[in-house]
Amino acid sequence: MTTREPPDGPRHALQHENERLRRAVEELSILNELSLAVSATRDVQEIMHAIIRRSLRAIRAEQAVITLVGQDAADPTQTFIRTSASSGDHEAYRSEQSLLGWMHLYKGPLLINDPAHDERFRGTRWQRGIHSVLCVPMIVQSRLIGILTLYNKKEGGFTRDDQRLLAILAGQSAQAIENARLQEEEKKLIRLREEYRLAFEIQTNLLPKEPPVCDGYDIAGLSLPAQTVGGDYFDFIRVDRDRLGLCVGDVSGKGLPAAMLMANVQATLRGQALAQPDSVRDCIVHSNGMLCRSIGRGSFVTLFFGLLDTRTHTLRYVNAGHNRPLLHAADGRIRELPTSGLVLGFQPDFPYREGAVALAPGDTLLIYSDGITEAMNADREQFDTMRLGEMLRAHADTSADTLIERIIAAVRRHTGEIPPNDDMTMLALRRTA
Repeated sequence: MTTREPPDGPRHALQHENERLRRAVEELSILNELSLAVSATRDVQEIMHAIIRRSLRAIRAEQAVITLVGQDAADPTQTFIRTSASSGDHEAYRSEQSLLGWMHLYKGPLLINDPAHDERFRGTRWQRGIHSVLCVPMIVQSRLIGILTLYNKKEGGFTRDDQRLLAILAGQSAQAIENARLQEEEKKLIRLREEYRLAFEIQTNLLPKEPPVCDGYDIAGLSLPAQTVGGDYFDFIRVDRDRLGLCVGDVSGKGLPAAMLMANVQATLRGQALAQPDSVRDCIVHSNGMLCRSIGRGSFVTLFFGLLDTRTHTLRYVNAGHNRPLLHAADGRIRELPTSGLVLGFQPDFPYREGAVALAPGDTLLIYSDGITEAMNADREQFDTMRLGEMLRAHADTSADTLIERIIAAVRRHTGEIPPNDDMTMLALRRTA
């Protein structure tokens, strides 16, 4: 008795079904491995490498690339992170910009087995060596966060089954990548906040805790940063029993870099004020030379530095590009101190000139930063020097502390709900006797 071979049709159907089941088991295994790998880490790069390794193995491609995009609305195709791997020694392929542009428009899988003649990418110059491309979007809540791209199927071209599997891998991974990215951003934000808190603490400790006591004078100072830390500062430098250095500075920029530069300026000026006690001009000339060598290109400092002699009641000063202080005389007249020069840190050999002013009983000097006069309201109208002069005239007979408080209150009334766009610093000096 002879056995009959099953007909070809049923045999092929059985083989096809077995192949389909084998592929399904492999896909489930890959997805399970990926799920375990992704759940075991919160590092974006590790998650991306896990996706890439399994994609290469599952679909047998030469190279895999994940490109994450940033959140810049002006340029949605701007690459945020790019991670790639190859199954061998292959040139790194780069065609993400074209693919990203396409994905932003269509947000669907893209299979190309003949890139050079694909009508959808007419005019695109593909790298030599690219003969097939499979690209799928990585989407979180309808937003494209990146793309997963495979280059060059090892055997033949990419298939619809390859496309389906890669889309599943990308879909399963997108949220994990986004969660890890958000967690990393949160950690960076926490670290940044702590750095700013420490910078604020350091900066606060650098500023004078209280004004010096000088017979015949009432002195006060205040600095309010626009951000957590700022680039404005004021200082009192006791040179000897009868001489007191007064300064207000404004370094370029805002935030942490400005605060660091401010600390550099303060240390430099204090050292030079004590090293050059008999010449305000020499103090600033030497400070400028040192700052030109130590601060970065494009950074600079505006500074008013004066040396008050309480015996002669004379203030000798140098103004390096700072706002000109206002002097309110006892008879009610207001004038600006005229002498001025170039900002510090710009030209090492600038010939600064020294000015001098005699202070009579009842005279009040106000040194301020441009955060006061340039404070704007909702109509973009500045507080300006005229208003500041009016406030000085109205409150010149009050204490130095009160004068500063009332000016700050007036500036805040002027700006209303508009947050400050610059640091606000003032130093008030009033001769009482």
